[in-house]
Amino acid sequence: MNEDRTGAAALGRRIRSLRGRMSQDTLSRRIGFHRTRISKAENGELPSADLCAALDDYWRTGGEIAAWQARLEAARDGDGDGAAGTDRRQVFEFSAAGLIAADTYRRRARRNPDVLTLTELDDELDGHAAVFTTTPHAILAPRVYRTWQSAERLLDAGAKTRAQAKLTQIAGYSAYMLSRLAFNLGDQAASRRFVTQAGDHSDQIDDPVLTASMAAMSSTLAFYGHQYAEAVEAACRAPDHPYTRARLAAYEARALAALGDPAGTREALERMRRAVIDVPARPGSSPFGPATAESFTAGVLARLGAGDEAEPIARGAVDAFERGRAVGFEDHGHAVMVLATALVRRPRPDTAEAARLGMRALAILAASPTQTLISRAGRLAADLAGQAPLPEVVDFRERLNAVTRPALMDG
Repeated sequence: MNEDRTGAAALGRRIRSLRGRMSQDTLSRRIGFHRTRISKAENGELPSADLCAALDDYWRTGGEIAAWQARLEAARDGDGDGAAGTDRRQVFEFSAAGLIAADTYRRRARRNPDVLTLTELDDELDGHAAVFTTTPHAILAPRVYRTWQSAERLLDAGAKTRAQAKLTQIAGYSAYMLSRLAFNLGDQAASRRFVTQAGDHSDQIDDPVLTASMAAMSSTLAFYGHQYAEAVEAACRAPDHPYTRARLAAYEARALAALGDPAGTREALERMRRAVIDVPARPGSSPFGPATAESFTAGVLARLGAGDEAEPIARGAVDAFERGRAVGFEDHGHAVMVLATALVRRPRPDTAEAARLGMRALAILAASPTQTLISRAGRLAADLAGQAPLPEVVDFRERLNAVTRPALMDG
């Protein structure tokens, strides 16, 4: 029996144990899912992601069931031999995919093929954008990769010129999404290769959102590579567009804060606040709504040492996510981690609550840990290093040490 089946059976036993003496009918009424789906899950059929999320929410298990389901679904979507369960035997390797991106870029640089656009690919791209912030990255990555590969194959094959711009746009946005996913899953080399691929497409079409989204990704790569001046430059050179304006100003602000420029930081934050928009997701950078802006503001202020000023702003952001006014597991996790950082960087630190919040953020991201959250958690651990060794601090450090490089799944 393969790992997918045995793992689903173990997950079913865990759900059954959590249900305890409660009947399946009662649980069904309380979470809003038919009893048959609960029964099938308990009997070893892999449950859906939405059912697992509802169970986690009802039992307050911190994302345990959803994370388990995500690993099993990713393994099932792969070759089914259980390879998805270990970092050493990854089914989908972003490093290999990044090399393919580089090779494709070099091939296409030597010629300018005709293209045939497919409506289905455009629909797929819109679908990826719609779920980008709510789907675990290890599950989303192979789906986006398939869209990118399909578009690139059509570009290489050549087709009618009138379709070229549209298909080039699809390939460019897919490459941008893969760059972002690769970065969040810990492969910066692949991320850079996909940015280069997206740039090649962007040069061929007039799409300011794609170009600005690439600039945001380049700024992120520079920032997490501690190249803060380059991060500022990348954010500033992007074309101006209402959809990406707030995010680019936010990225400029965080890099200026790292450079020790409080005046420039606050000016960039003010531009960010004026540019915040609350709109549906589209291909490119994710929408930069009010809760994300609050979280970013608090994080940047905390970096400047203004923990007291950052704390109420961070609490507002966390409240927005927890009351459902904002969505996105990564942004939610960041908001909680920012609040923790604010508490430890204020004049009277609350070390215990900061550590508990750090644990909570890691639980939110259990199904899909990201490079940016792990980096922020590492900075929180460094902030806590000089504090008293409270039990909460010890627990947070142990949990963080247990977080490994996210597995990359096949498509």
